[in-house]
Amino acid sequence: VWRPWGENKALQVVDQILEGTCDNDEVLRCIHIGLLCVQEDASSRPKMSNVVAMLENSSLILPSILPPALSSWKIRIFSLGAQASTTISGPGSELG
Repeated sequence: VWRPWGENKALQVVDQILEGTCDNDEVLRCIHIGLLCVQEDASSRPKMSNVVAMLENSSLILPSILPPALSSWKIRIFSLGAQASTTISGPGSELG
């Protein structure tokens, strides 16, 4: 979602089934709030009470978003008692 958001194409991530059934501004606001919830620095993430307030009150100005923490993922593979892990690049890894 981060990449389309940064390219002003965030509505492209919305399922086509929902097209025309919701207000685009509300959808963009929900995406914005979701991206705030995955900020790299946990202290920059909103508390759940603030998330609820942001969702309920569209006149609240939302904070700016920094690139999300999901730039790479660590995957653990368990097989018959053996354990291995690997790090793979995910969406947004080229931003860091």
